[in-house]
Amino acid sequence: MKKYIVEYDIEAETDIGNLNKWVAEKSSYEFARRFINRIFDEIDNLSYLAGVLPPSRYMMPLRYHPEAKTIPVGKRKLTVIFHIDGDYVIVDKILPSAMVTY
Repeated sequence: MKKYIVEYDIEAETDIGNLNKWVAEKSSYEFARRFINRIFDEIDNLSYLAGVLPPSRYMMPLRYHPEAKTIPVGKRKLTVIFHIDGDYVIVDKILPSAMVTY
């Protein structure tokens, strides 16, 4: 099984920063830090899983990359949109799962 290097697009980094800020405002800084760390841990699993996941069946993720794939994280509340480029998994966007539609 191939192992990929996970990288984040600037838009995905912005999404994580905004998510961290929002969670901290709704609960606490400490909870937000733990929540974001769990999200990072789940995204890190793409280093092994990315190659076996199928391309997205939704049109919306394809706006970010023509070969976009998706994976739910955060107890399925968030969706990570990513693509593979050689030895890299590029995380393009992190959205609330309800926003990923046809």
